Amino acid sequence: MVAAPNPESRTPKPGAMTTSPKPESRAPSPGTLPLLIEIGCEEIPARFLAGAQKEFGERLQEGLREAALLAGAVGEPRLQTYSTPRRLVAYVPDVLGKQHDRVEEVRGPAVKAAFDAQGKPTRAAESFAAKNGAAVRNLIKVSTPKGEYVALQKRIPGRPALEVLPEILPPVITGLSFPKSMYWEKSKTRFVRPIRWLLVLLGCGQGSRIIPFEVAGVQSSNRTYGSRVLGSESVTVNSFEDYSRKLRQAGVEFDPENRRQSVQGEIDRLLERDFEVVPDLELESWIVNSTEWTSGIRGGFHERFLHLPREILITVMRDHQKYFAVQDHQGKLQPEFITLLNWDYEGGLIRGGHERVLAARFADAEFFWNADQKVPLRDRLPMLERVTYQVRLGSYADKVRRMEHIAGRLCADVEGQGRLSPGEAHHAFRAVQLCKCDLTTQMVQEFTELQGVVGGLYAKAQGEPEAVWQAIYDHYLPLSADGQSPRSIHGAVVSLADKLDSVIAGFSAGLEPTGSSDPFALRRAGNGIIKISVELLPSLDLLELLKQASLAIQDKLALGVPSLQLSQQAAGANFGPSPEVPQQADVSDQVAAFLRERAESYMETVAGLRYDTVRAVIQAKSGGWERPADALARGRALERIRDGEDFVALSTAAKRTRNILSKSAKPDDLTGTIDPIDEELLAAGPEEDLYRAYSRLRPTLDGLASRDEYEEAFRVLAGLRSQVDAFFDKVLVMDDDIRVRRNRLNLLSKVNLWVFQRFADLSQIESRT
Repeated sequence: MVAAPNPESRTPKPGAMTTSPKPESRAPSPGTLPLLIEIGCEEIPARFLAGAQKEFGERLQEGLREAALLAGAVGEPRLQTYSTPRRLVAYVPDVLGKQHDRVEEVRGPAVKAAFDAQGKPTRAAESFAAKNGAAVRNLIKVSTPKGEYVALQKRIPGRPALEVLPEILPPVITGLSFPKSMYWEKSKTRFVRPIRWLLVLLGCGQGSRIIPFEVAGVQSSNRTYGSRVLGSESVTVNSFEDYSRKLRQAGVEFDPENRRQSVQGEIDRLLERDFEVVPDLELESWIVNSTEWTSGIRGGFHERFLHLPREILITVMRDHQKYFAVQDHQGKLQPEFITLLNWDYEGGLIRGGHERVLAARFADAEFFWNADQKVPLRDRLPMLERVTYQVRLGSYADKVRRMEHIAGRLCADVEGQGRLSPGEAHHAFRAVQLCKCDLTTQMVQEFTELQGVVGGLYAKAQGEPEAVWQAIYDHYLPLSADGQSPRSIHGAVVSLADKLDSVIAGFSAGLEPTGSSDPFALRRAGNGIIKISVELLPSLDLLELLKQASLAIQDKLALGVPSLQLSQQAAGANFGPSPEVPQQADVSDQVAAFLRERAESYMETVAGLRYDTVRAVIQAKSGGWERPADALARGRALERIRDGEDFVALSTAAKRTRNILSKSAKPDDLTGTIDPIDEELLAAGPEEDLYRAYSRLRPTLDGLASRDEYEEAFRVLAGLRSQVDAFFDKVLVMDDDIRVRRNRLNLLSKVNLWVFQRFADLSQIESRT
């Protein structure tokens, strides 16, 4: 049965996030009025709600600011926003009841045109004054960059908020953006869902006034609606306090943080500390943004289903039923679940319905598990010929063949570094061959979220070595720039081969990201490539691997028809012949630029380096971004030393050197190559000192670079400050003697290349004042 909600019974659990102070407890500032706005509409998708709430507050605040209706010296309202699936709410306690009067300066003709030589007003001054309803004696003189002009100061009275708000609120509402919007024929308004009511009140109590306007054919009013489940009628309100009380009585908790506490409290109440739910913040947020009033059910299922892998059970409960899985405090899954309803619940009828639905879903999963096992993954390889990867890139069988090629080169590199034995390389190669076979299983066709994971579970059940099944299980990881990486070097090889093929083939087929559009998810793949390179393959020369893989893949791609035939004997499968096709244009430069951008993004957003530090290490002459782990190590070392006095001065000298070489030097001064220094032309003193210091420095830097001791290398660089400063203070680089000038420019070129740009381009470092 459905019971009426009892707001007083809803108390946060101990230790839960406390509710923010209620806005109605704050008295409005003198001369201000509270403003309450509620956009009522049909159910907004849960994934859109938090963003819509945030944007609504931002747009309203900006609209009030532009309309000069914000109270306080800093012009910031105490604006608060709330949301449920059926409403977006904003409350501003302090809105000016009337705009402040303002003085506007109106500029007229130049002083010399407004007054004659005797200082008498001309016709121009009289006309300007009359046009603006003022006397000539009210004219003032103002100075401008163009000279002196006459002007008038006009006092413009402020308008009442009741007049201004109907003008600014409609565009605030209709300007909200959503990933997907609707529009309905009658009003032609675009919004996430049809708008059904608008509550817009200025003031409170008996003095509250409706702000009159219309959006999408809906007229504003002082009425709202309670829970749809309870069939509530419209409710008239006259203040935010009245709105809060009546909505909660009508089965609506409009504050998402209160609903989150309610979800957490219901879970604790139902489990009674016996067990715990499998932590899932994403599911919790989905429930918070899908309900207006939460009530929990603790249900169960037959223990026989626990023989299925944990991942399958949790996915069925989480992704298909939006249930929380339950485990004991040691992490062992229990034959129970928690689900949250959108109303207060009593009795077992609804629980029984949920249990029957879940039992049917588990029975399907059990059937798929048993049926899929009859065809081992290794026997599913030929089936990939019939599974389309992308219409211009062929089947998944073609993709696996391309991945084999990349993995072969990658394994050879990692073997050469001593991090992978031939036997382990065989396991990685085997995982590449089998990693996409689960796409042909009934389990993945029904539960697409489990692709990769199911392949790993099936490989484990079918006796594949641990290194193989774990690599298959992990090969879609990482799912984001800061997500979990594969747990082994084998998984890293498979994941990198998969993602690198996706990026290269995607660019070859013209599917590269553009602006905010990335339908082939290449940015996510690029982020994964950089993360794996940093965390699991630190010695990998990504640029060299990219060039080799790009040329090999594009040799076999033309007109969207793949034809790569690699390692068919090792795969143990008859993929069949592929047609010969013309060679494609090389896209390695495009992909390199794309991955460089991903490397910069990783170092800024994930590693937290300053943007100019990232720019400096990426543009280094020795290293650049080709080994992302090395670039990150140089960046972290630079962050630790860059604010020192000597290093700041050296960065300034690097900028000066760059400008001399790129701007001051004439084409005849530079030969295009860095020639040996003619020591006979060096002037005694600072010039010779700089050359000697530079000559001693180079072998030291070589040794530090070979050991990746970048922080010490930067400290050594900073020690060159005194010689560099003295050189620029005492030596004229652009000497009249062309031989001397060229020799000095040549010295600066060497210092620039082997000191200022070796580990990071120091000219990119911005000084902090």
